[in-house]
Amino acid sequence: MADVLILNRSEMQSLLTLEAIVPVIEKAFIAFTEGRTAAYPVVRELVEEHRGVFGIKSGYLMNEEVIGLKAGGFWLGNPGRGLTAHQSTTVMFDPRTGLPTAFMDGNHITGIRTAAVGALAARELAREDSSTAAVLGCGMQGKGQMEALCLMRPIKTIRAFDVVPEKAELLAEELRTSDLEVQVCEDAEAAVRGADIVVTTTPAKEPVLQADWIEPGVHVSAFGTDTNTKNEVDAELFQKAIVVVDDVAQAISIGDTHHAVERGLIDVDDIDATLGEILEGSTNGRIRHDAITLFDATGLAFQDLVAAQLAVELAEAQGVGTRVSIA
Repeated sequence: MADVLILNRSEMQSLLTLEAIVPVIEKAFIAFTEGRTAAYPVVRELVEEHRGVFGIKSGYLMNEEVIGLKAGGFWLGNPGRGLTAHQSTTVMFDPRTGLPTAFMDGNHITGIRTAAVGALAARELAREDSSTAAVLGCGMQGKGQMEALCLMRPIKTIRAFDVVPEKAELLAEELRTSDLEVQVCEDAEAAVRGADIVVTTTPAKEPVLQADWIEPGVHVSAFGTDTNTKNEVDAELFQKAIVVVDDVAQAISIGDTHHAVERGLIDVDDIDATLGEILEGSTNGRIRHDAITLFDATGLAFQDLVAAQLAVELAEAQGVGTRVSIA
């Protein structure tokens, strides 16, 4: 009989914190680099009549005996319906039998595991004295990325820009404290100039970050491009930077790296490292104080799965969630 654990969004938010998920994501990146995880082909398709993108990311973690998927995507019309644009659901299975074991909100997983990746990228690639951050795109992910940066670096000032000014204002209200100044900027260039770390979290199809805005020593994390029709970062920045990706195959097919390779500005061999290689210690991250570092994140299935597995373990320990028999 299949007994499925169901976890709603509020339960997921109570179970998964950024502090708890960062070491789990780090361990999983190392497992991925060592070949102990399998990532299956990504589904990413336009649903034009509803202004949406539907996708599936799935995978298998051998040592952890975890297999599952995240299905969902991005619907531009959702804010007008009172919903978040990003919607996803995560489903876990027993790899021995194929029976479903858990069904849970994927929105919180997506946000917090991506923020955790941003935290790890900043720890390895941003200067230790970085105190000013710029965020382009002030939705759920923009907020999460700023919270992650504050865990890893002594951030004192955040400069926020969004094409919807109200989003930047809301982010400022939510993050501003006596120790953290949050400035709302009228344009992207004003936010970026002089920042130590720049994070992009937009659905842009044309670059929102220009190469000539980035000075020596700056770290850039690009999180918004996960289809080959999206493009946040000026491709010319890849020629100036130490380029790190989460996965080479995905980066050159659906990441911002794709545009730089397609234009002939770099080739695959110019990618300096994956984040997993840096985390396992086989290569270095920031090698010079004045280096420009660029992390291109496309999102990998194992990130969702280890976060989901942690949620299941915590839910069982705390008696959280609802169990339903489906067989």
